[in-house]
Amino acid sequence: MWKKFELETIPTQVGNLSIQKVRISGYLDSSTFPQLQEHLDNLLKQDHHYYLLDLENLDYISSAGLGVLMGILREVREKEGDLKIINMSEKISRVFDLLGFSRLMKVYPSEQEALDAFLNPAPTGPEVAPEDRF
Repeated sequence: MWKKFELETIPTQVGNLSIQKVRISGYLDSSTFPQLQEHLDNLLKQDHHYYLLDLENLDYISSAGLGVLMGILREVREKEGDLKIINMSEKISRVFDLLGFSRLMKVYPSEQEALDAFLNPAPTGPEVAPEDRF
């Protein structure tokens, strides 16, 4: 069965930071995570280190999808960048809370709050060790 999955990247400039807003829609699972991985890897190769992930239209996320997010979080923090999440549904939020991801990745209620946080960073939380990846 074909599952809907879409990515859209919108470059955003905030102060002197170039932020890649990535809208993720549909189902992020074992059949679709390679698309997200490749997309984010390509952005990293272009020296983008700040990401705003918009999950408003994300219907489902599997452990494979969570693994991609943890991997990109680790990579951008190693390069002194960051990743922030906006518009997370209650269903996806429960998954994040249950697995402890909400302690590692900050979720913001609005895009503006997340963009402001890029300019005025708070501590990013615990480091993501390689063994924390899925």
